[in-house]
Amino acid sequence: MDALQLQAAIEQILNYIFSQGPDAIQQLIEILQMIAQGAASLGAIATLIAKSPVLMEVVNQLLALISSGAGIPEIASALVELVATLGISAEALIHLLQMIGGFLLLF
Repeated sequence: MDALQLQAAIEQILNYIFSQGPDAIQQLIEILQMIAQGAASLGAIATLIAKSPVLMEVVNQLLALISSGAGIPEIASALVELVATLGISAEALIHLLQMIGGFLLLF
């Protein structure tokens, strides 16, 4: 696809969106804002995990616990044990959980 074809395709998509009226445009703005904020949050989470790859173990454990229907006290206890076993700092775990919580607020 050359530049002219790409521009035509973009214009076609935007024409469709803009022809849906002001509500659709407002929804588009809200979606784009959520994507921008979400990307920053996801980027921060990815950076944290890149600096401390062992945090991926925490993510996997958290996913397994939540998927199994574990309660909050059980999840917290398991994460405390995992952090101690893996030698992860409490601050890194709290930071990860806070970023995940912040990301959830966007959606």
